[in-house]
Amino acid sequence: MDTIFGIDGCKSGWFVAQSQDNKTINFMLIESLDSINDFTKKSAVMGIDIPLELHEKGTRMAEKEARVILGRRASTIFSPPAIKTLNAKDYFDACRINYNEEGKKISKQTWHIFNKIKEARKIYLDKASNKKLFEIHPELSFMAMNHMQVLIDSKKTIEGRKKRLKLINGYYPSFSFDDVRRKFSSKDVADDDILDAIAVLWSTQKIIDNIASYVPKKPETPKSKIYF
Repeated sequence: MDTIFGIDGCKSGWFVAQSQDNKTINFMLIESLDSINDFTKKSAVMGIDIPLELHEKGTRMAEKEARVILGRRASTIFSPPAIKTLNAKDYFDACRINYNEEGKKISKQTWHIFNKIKEARKIYLDKASNKKLFEIHPELSFMAMNHMQVLIDSKKTIEGRKKRLKLINGYYPSFSFDDVRRKFSSKDVADDDILDAIAVLWSTQKIIDNIASYVPKKPETPKSKIYF
């Protein structure tokens, strides 16, 4: 049986939700994705909230369709860089390269996850690896958990967190947010990192079960998809 991981970037590296029985969730904080090998030597299926399949032009149909679907939550979808932009020396260089490639600069938010994009793509592009990596967006996952109804309240609000926790506990009854919160410092892992990692884990299981949805409906390439 494959080991399943749901991974979300956090302040101190990566926050990981892991399950083998689709019931019990284990959590870990790792500095590098290579550390996944410390937890399983078997084949693994990993969902991750990070752009993987980049294009020569950064804009992908996946983001465009995801924004339409999420409506008022469209701001949670940001544009990935053009693939050449990953070679930039600094933020200004990245803006220059990206502008040359697709006519627009990149956001500071995108720049700040460049190293994480590179790290994830290293595994993603490794054909010899026994780790399969899929791009997943948590807000799309929560929508799918909620019978395809978008959760309007931000997960950073009390109401938004409460609604997402209710959905999570419907699928993982033994999960205790308070227990996980006590285990990991908020300096390393934010509340929404915990929620997002579980949402990504949930969608990763759907990929394994061959029932996951994805955008866009007609991807530019077979792998140009965001799953949920």
